[in-house]
Amino acid sequence: MRLLRALAAGVASVAALLVSLVALAAVARSATDAWGRAYIVDAPERLPKVETTLVLGTAPYGLRGQKQRTLSWRLDTAAALWHGGHTDCFIVSGIRIGDDYDEASIMRDGLVARGVPAGVIELDRHGNRTWDSIGRARYVFGKRRLLIVSQRDHLARALFLASHSGIEAWGVEAEGGNYDGFHDQRFGDIVSLVAYVDVLRGLPARAIAAGRSR
Repeated sequence: MRLLRALAAGVASVAALLVSLVALAAVARSATDAWGRAYIVDAPERLPKVETTLVLGTAPYGLRGQKQRTLSWRLDTAAALWHGGHTDCFIVSGIRIGDDYDEASIMRDGLVARGVPAGVIELDRHGNRTWDSIGRARYVFGKRRLLIVSQRDHLARALFLASHSGIEAWGVEAEGGNYDGFHDQRFGDIVSLVAYVDVLRGLPARAIAAGRSR
């Protein structure tokens, strides 16, 4: 009987902790969404002229199981910024895994195919997470003002991280999926909470030590 009571108390404690985490994550999501509402610019004519645009990476369509053209839409949006005279250069930031998978190189080639000169594109092959990409833009590439390109929900979190990294940033929304539906909403809550934890912990030293990669 005592064992059953102890087990019941343990289950109740775990359940209470989970409920608290879910609630906290939802609050974190609301806060990061506020950055999106404040700094995502919907009309190109309202964009400030900013020298550098950071394009956040993801798997291209068909690679690593990617079923949407999320990255292509980001590159379309970034190239439009160049052709519209809203930016002078780019940082493309993504993951590199061995010699066969390099998001930054894929992004550079995609922008060049859309008419952007290769010479205005810097590669960040150590953007393993959004926090790494933002922190490296600030501390490795030395940027204090940025346009950031991604989908809306991702942008809101990136803008939150940028603000807490000493970067003045505006978001430019690309076409594509956001966190819709119950499971995606919960995922959005969780990654927003992780963003707060990242800010509290600071940028990992390994991210800065990696330096620039071209």
